[in-house]
Amino acid sequence: MKTRFKTILILFSILINYSVIHGQDQGFSKNSIKIGLGLGASMGNNTDGGGFVYTIGYQREIWKDRLRLNPNFSIGHYSSKFILDARDQYFNSIDIETNLYYDLIKIKSFSLVIGCGGLVNNSRGLKGTGGDPDGYTEPPTSEYVSDFHFGGYLGGGFRINSPNKRTAINIMPINLHFGNNYFAEFHAKIELDFKF
Repeated sequence: MKTRFKTILILFSILINYSVIHGQDQGFSKNSIKIGLGLGASMGNNTDGGGFVYTIGYQREIWKDRLRLNPNFSIGHYSSKFILDARDQYFNSIDIETNLYYDLIKIKSFSLVIGCGGLVNNSRGLKGTGGDPDGYTEPPTSEYVSDFHFGGYLGGGFRINSPNKRTAINIMPINLHFGNNYFAEFHAKIELDFKF
């Protein structure tokens, strides 16, 4: 896990350095690639855990540099390592979602951003025999789980978007996915938008 996290940080550093070097280019289009890294929790009927989430998607400005459409793909890697009353769980949560982001308050390069959207989720992984689950009268057995969820997205945070730089930074402390079968995910994320 530490190696994966270090690799992601190195890639972020390379991308930021690339954007600073090429930051003086003018005439960017309304299209960009959005990548993100977050930390949070995922809960559902059969899964509970904390971990990292990674996102990548396309973004298009559709109204006055304030409204953006963002179809994206995200994958989260979770475990119940830090949940005291749960059995051992290791699972991935895969989301395909489409979001709209709006700059509610915009002052020069700084914006207060809100977002909403819809998603399809698949949470799959392994529930083991370890841990300390509540309510079990007999020893649990290992089992594979795979659940599909349909739901929505709500989010909020801050955006720093200098018009003469290739990269915009989104600091999104509120990211909530919710859906059927008691599905919910909560994340704090940092995202980078690379303009074409």
